[in-house]
Amino acid sequence: MERVTIYEVARAAGVSVATVSRALNGGPVAPATRERVLEIARRLGYRPDRLAQGLATGKSRTVGVVIPDATGPLYGQMQRGLADVLTAAGFGYIATESRRDPGREAALLDEMLARKVEALVLVGSGLPVEALRARFSALPPLVLIEREGAAAGVPTYQIENEAAAYRATRALLLAGHTRIAHIKGLRRAGREREAGFLRALAEAGLKRAAVLAGDFTEEGGYRAARALLARGGFTAIFAANDRMALGVYRAAFEAGLRIPEDLSVVGFDDLAFSAYLTPPLSTLRQPAYELGRRAGEAVLSMLGGGTPESAVLPCAFVARASVARMGGAV
Repeated sequence: MERVTIYEVARAAGVSVATVSRALNGGPVAPATRERVLEIARRLGYRPDRLAQGLATGKSRTVGVVIPDATGPLYGQMQRGLADVLTAAGFGYIATESRRDPGREAALLDEMLARKVEALVLVGSGLPVEALRARFSALPPLVLIEREGAAAGVPTYQIENEAAAYRATRALLLAGHTRIAHIKGLRRAGREREAGFLRALAEAGLKRAAVLAGDFTEEGGYRAARALLARGGFTAIFAANDRMALGVYRAAFEAGLRIPEDLSVVGFDDLAFSAYLTPPLSTLRQPAYELGRRAGEAVLSMLGGGTPESAVLPCAFVARASVARMGGAV
């Protein structure tokens, strides 16, 4: 199969070769034109020769990516969105995991910069941007996804944790549930989702709520659900992620409870398994691929001298069979 050339991309896009080159390399070009060129390049299977480009420009054509956990399915989706944009533009990327250890993350950044990456994408980073700038005198363009803290002046892409959790809780309230428990998660995402849950209850005039901590794992959700089921007095559980919701399913099964007849359950993330549980899990769809894609576009924009804006992306509520109208309390 013959290699697709930049000339074929330009012909299909109806633009000049120079415009294609600028779009692929982060140069000045209208956003709509860049998006069209990148999409056509992906569709045609165009793959720039990074080695030749690097020799010609003296640049690595590589982006460094640090994720918190290589086993997390959402981080894989983010990487795919990022890779689709970078690859179409002739960039490669080096990905590694911090394991949520700030010292390890800093050491990984040292290694990335030693390899002369042209930009950095940090996912779930806990390192203060000020500390990064103080440590690295020549920090390359930096983009953040789902950062733990504020980062003024750095393009950051996050999801609407609080608003999404509010909508999930409202869905349970609209189904007639007034005794709703919450299994909360960790870090900023966990705090924001708990805040959305509590806000929805407060607006409904419900002052009391059963809230137990999980750790975003199946085991954490299972332990919390067992404790909640032993306490009783509620008809629904909102788990702060799908993995903990899976633990709720197991605890409910062991307790002889039917979902949703005896207990309604809502999760968060819309992981692949959620649609295949019995019954399928109602949840919030996290736009992980889109987060990665937006980060990739921000990298290209910054390398071309642009100043991309940060964004908070919405999460769609996916209604499935795990929520029923209010029945008897557990």
